[in-house]
Amino acid sequence: MSTWDEYATGSQYRPLAADSSGRSTITFMPDPKSTRTPDLKISRHGQMTEAFELLAQGVGPFIDDRMSVYFADDLSWEDAASNRMGRANEHGATDPLFQLLVLRRFWGPVFSEFFGEDLRSLVAQLIEARNLWAHFSLPDDTAYLDRILLSIERLMSPVAPESAIVLRRIRTRLKNPWTDDVAGDSQEPVDLVALRSQLGETEGAFQQLQTDFAAINEQLTIARKASAGKQLRLNMLERELLETTGQAAQLEHHLAFERNPRQRLEWIFVVFIAVMLLVMVLLVL
Repeated sequence: MSTWDEYATGSQYRPLAADSSGRSTITFMPDPKSTRTPDLKISRHGQMTEAFELLAQGVGPFIDDRMSVYFADDLSWEDAASNRMGRANEHGATDPLFQLLVLRRFWGPVFSEFFGEDLRSLVAQLIEARNLWAHFSLPDDTAYLDRILLSIERLMSPVAPESAIVLRRIRTRLKNPWTDDVAGDSQEPVDLVALRSQLGETEGAFQQLQTDFAAINEQLTIARKASAGKQLRLNMLERELLETTGQAAQLEHHLAFERNPRQRLEWIFVVFIAVMLLVMVLLVL
């Protein structure tokens, strides 16, 4: 039994049976004979342990198939990917952290055609959560942990939809640590065909939303271009108005310049008439 197994077992925890890879998982299972209050911090860590192991088991074969094709010329795609990422291949392709790092590093050339772009941000979020889990630093915030479990479910659903059932049970236990998993197992089995159908409908609705978003974005682009054209015409009109205003100012200045000599001639004529009248008066006298 490992250190973690010794730490996690007891009246509040029981190890699950080993899977095909030989690894055992830890889950919270209340002991009916125990009167202890569940240690929520430990139970949450154990539930996240189970969730990350489910992630590794779910996406592992899918990643192995894709990466084996991408590194077909290499003896080991794990070693080739590790060299590309600049890190040692310590735990192999079954390590959930290694899988998440591979998804992030090779998203574009290997996985982007299969996964929706909206799932890309979830990979970075899960890497951060996996590092916090490894250092026993996961927040006590149930809402945060629930978001992490939901992100794992969304990432696994396209390749391992049957794992969503177990993840939902983990989410239920996370919100209510006193939930008995045995009672949950006694319920009627979930119809996987219906679950896949619902998943298909959800993906169809999401694709429709993406199509609608693209159409709205295209209309917005057209509206922006039209607005830019109107703004350009407005700027041209403002420039023409400024030019017209400048020309009007120049014309006014020119008229004022020509008006001054004319006024001087008029005054000279008035003075000449006055002098002539004065001379005529003098002659009469």
